[in-house]
This record gives sequence, structure tokens and C-alpha cells, in this order.
Amino acid sequence: IGIILCELLHFTNADQRLYQIKLAVVALLLNAPKEYSCYLVNNGGIKPLVDIMAYQTSLVVVERTGSSAEDAAAVVPILLVLLKLAQYNESALKIVKDEVFPPDAEEAFEQQATAEIAKGKSEGKVNAKNMAPLDAPKGTLRWKLIRLMTWTESNVKRSACELLWALCDGDSTRFVLRTGFGNAIHFLGIRGYCNLPAGAEM
Repeated sequence: IGIILCELLHFTNADQRLYQIKLAVVALLLNAPKEYSCYLVNNGGIKPLVDIMAYQTSLVVVERTGSSAEDAAAVVPILLVLLKLAQYNESALKIVKDEVFPPDAEEAFEQQATAEIAKGKSEGKVNAKNMAPLDAPKGTLRWKLIRLMTWTESNVKRSACELLWALCDGDSTRFVLRTGFGNAIHFLGIRGYCNLPAGAEM
């Protein structure tokens, strides 16, 4: 069945019926064993999953269903699947990271990050306080994921935060540089990297 699932991921997204099958594959992958991540990496199964994430996040962020339940159903499964794969497999992590944070934009980001850290501003265990992301042009996949970090539906924002956290290698400073302190503060507070007002929940 693993071979069939991977082959289904390579179907076109243009045919709506086939795309619904791919979404069903995503649902099945929520319970896939850790070892299956290697098969997906070796057989080109990660990139199609990122493409599904890009489409589903556009559906929610750009087209907006207006329903919290529909928003969660649209994006949470694919966010969780890619989070698990990134946690299970370093090669999968690199593929997803390169899709969300394209290598050709990294030199400019690193220059901005170095300049921001040099300002010496910090909060708790975080060594940066840029309020907005340093590099997240509107319309990009990273911009859409960052938008989901402050979504009203709690499962949506938690899943987006967890995936971005994994893509930042669990580094609180890099997480802020990538996503902006304003977007990251609540998640960082939950993880104990900075103080949150009493009673705040994720």
C-alpha cells in the first residue's frame, strides 16, 4: 500500500477528482510509520506533499472559507503530515525547508538576520525582537504559513507554528527572525522562551 500511496501523490493537481484522492492519501499518512518517511524521500514523495500544502494554505489564507472548522479541515492534516516527516527524517526536513525558505533567498535573509541580532535586542531566551518577518514576501508559501500562526482556529495556528518551529530547527531566535516576534510570541511563551500574560493559551 505504501508504494501505491506514493504513486498517487504524483498525480496531477489539475483534475479535482484526482486531487481529492491525494487529500485522502494525506489523511492516511497521518498514521504512517516512521520508516515510511525514508520511502517517500527516496521516491520523490515529499515535494508533492509540499505542493498540496501550498494549495491548501492558499485556499484558507487567500480564498478564505470563513469557517473555522473548514479552515482546520483544509490545512491541519497536511501541516501535521509534513511536521511528522520533518521530525522523522533529516532529508525530508531539508526538502520542506528548501521549499518554504528557498535557498536563492537565503543570502539576503542571513545578512538581515546578522544585522538584526547585532542590534542586541532580546526577550527572555530570544536574541531578536524584529516584530515582522525579515523575509516573507506576500504570496509566498512562507508568508501564508506565517499568516496561519495567528489564525483564530487554535489547531490551525498551533500546527503552523509547530511546522515552522521544526523548519527553524527549534531555535527560538531563528524562529523570530523568520516569522517576526509579534507572530511568534505566543508560541514561544507556551514553550517557555518568554513570558506570557497569566491565563494565555494556545
